Amino acid sequence: MKYNKKQFILLFSAPILCMAMLILMPFLTNEIGKTQGYIMGFIIYWFVFCLPISIYSFDGFSNIIKLYFQKLHISIRMKNIYYLLAFIPCIATFFVVFRRFAFKAGFEIFIIVFLFALINGTVEELFWRGAFNKNFDNNIILAYIYPTVFFGIWHIALYFAKGIDYQGGFSSLVGGSFFMGILWGWIAYKTKSIRVVTLAHITTNFFAFTGLIFENWYM
Repeated sequence: MKYNKKQFILLFSAPILCMAMLILMPFLTNEIGKTQGYIMGFIIYWFVFCLPISIYSFDGFSNIIKLYFQKLHISIRMKNIYYLLAFIPCIATFFVVFRRFAFKAGFEIFIIVFLFALINGTVEELFWRGAFNKNFDNNIILAYIYPTVFFGIWHIALYFAKGIDYQGGFSSLVGGSFFMGILWGWIAYKTKSIRVVTLAHITTNFFAFTGLIFENWYM
């Protein structure tokens, strides 16, 4: 199969991103501290890899905006089913994580968590689901399976961030990421939209990051 320039760059960006972050996350958290290093790692992930490549693959920011308003060509029944499925991780993280820390975390933590979740959920869905779906359309391998695998792999880098502890350890962090990638990737692939998965991703991140940030940065 012959790929155009955008497809070629997108395909190679996924493994390069994963390898780069696997080096950068432990390096940054070791050299400049776990909090500053963790934040810097995400800034590089968002604004050096995910966002620029996404804007390029969509031929500009204006086409990205249209992505959130496009009409879904599926039945209302199927749309409702997909929408309900998309929020399963939100329910899980609410009861497993957020409920434990909601009354411990202060206003400052909620503001930080909200900004973190908003940026991360939006940028990740735009890159891992939106860009691949747009450039590979109905190719289930490259539009869905390929980015889903690397979405899970990139979270391995987070596990090796020095000084950062995750509830449930490696299996919870990476296994949960693979599950969410499989679920949200399938919904995005079937609906050809990232609107609902972006909202679900932001909400899930808000619930999960509340515990992560409170335990690692404030306790």
